[in-house]
Amino acid sequence: MLNVMIKTNQGMIPKDAQSLPQSVKKMWLLINLLGLAVILIVAVVINIFLKFDWQNPILLGLNGVVGILLIIAIVDIVLIPYNYHFYKYILNEDAISVYKGFFLRKSETIPLNRIQNVDTRQGPILRLFHLHNIVIVTAANAFKIEGISEDVAQYLRTQLISAARQAREVETDE
Repeated sequence: MLNVMIKTNQGMIPKDAQSLPQSVKKMWLLINLLGLAVILIVAVVINIFLKFDWQNPILLGLNGVVGILLIIAIVDIVLIPYNYHFYKYILNEDAISVYKGFFLRKSETIPLNRIQNVDTRQGPILRLFHLHNIVIVTAANAFKIEGISEDVAQYLRTQLISAARQAREVETDE
């Protein structure tokens, strides 16, 4: 099967690459908001503990770090639509490719004959949105596809295991 590649400002991504479900944007937003809340709570507790002493260099430094973390969290929330747009995956007959990233783009291709294990994982936030993470394990690394719908995750897991088994059988026959 020959994939049609489209050249866009996101690089070379196959035209038929799959996007994540729309609900993954809500999940990413919730995760970022929870992180933002934790940062704010820690900042308030530190300030209370140090009695809001603005002359204290430790407090000034910690508030500076908290400020930077808040900016990073807010930027991450603003970039959710862009990250969603650039996070895609595709399963071919000999490999699975994952494309992600907006500013720092990353493309990972995992040959099916190198796959040792395929896991689906679902924490409480993923469960809330009926999503799963798929973890593809090879001898050298583990790759993750985040926020796949439940039925697609089970289908993809089955397909990857079956394709990996077939790829190994073809490799040993030759």
